[in-house]
Amino acid sequence: MDENSGRSRRRTAALWGSGALAAVVLLLGVNGTLASWTSALITNDDDTAGVAAGYLALVETDGTHTCDTSTQPSNTVASCSTINKYGGNLSMSPGDVEVVDVTFTNPGTAVGNVFGYAPGSCTAVNGTGGIDLCTDGDLTVAVSCSTGSTYNAGALVAALGQSGIAPGSLVTKSWTGSPALAASAASAVTCRFTTTLAATAPASDAGSRVSQPVTWTLDAS
Repeated sequence: MDENSGRSRRRTAALWGSGALAAVVLLLGVNGTLASWTSALITNDDDTAGVAAGYLALVETDGTHTCDTSTQPSNTVASCSTINKYGGNLSMSPGDVEVVDVTFTNPGTAVGNVFGYAPGSCTAVNGTGGIDLCTDGDLTVAVSCSTGSTYNAGALVAALGQSGIAPGSLVTKSWTGSPALAASAASAVTCRFTTTLAATAPASDAGSRVSQPVTWTLDAS
């Protein structure tokens, strides 16, 4: 073998080696680029939640007993059996009248703009004469509300009033004020319930009685 032939083979081997190295480098470079295309990442760095700072509350009092939603586990709903707006007199005689005033405030931190009440179903217990006082009309209930912490006939809220009718005929009433009840008990509404047994009520009414829930609500809007 001559010297020139040996040199030629060495150059050829070197070129193949360089080509192989280049192929490896190219392959590594492309694989590295492909790896960056198979992964993507987004970070949400502002995920928040919270509770509104303002809340409504409703307090009802007849001057002796008080019901307060803010003392209840739900903070918004209270069941109150200590205030009897019909007076609770189960021995009324013809012509008797029971008057009960109840005052409402909002000790919460938000203003309440809509205030109202909804009479529930009237339940009658008929006496010896079988008279249903929920519908008969011998027993009537009137509702009248005014602004202020005491009842004031000169500051009536007409939207909340109902003339004397059988308790089973009472309807839902609501009033939108600006506000109806201010926050921090800064204002009040007083409602007067007048329950009357007609002076002409017959003896057949004896022993009859009624029971009826009334639900009060205060809403922001």
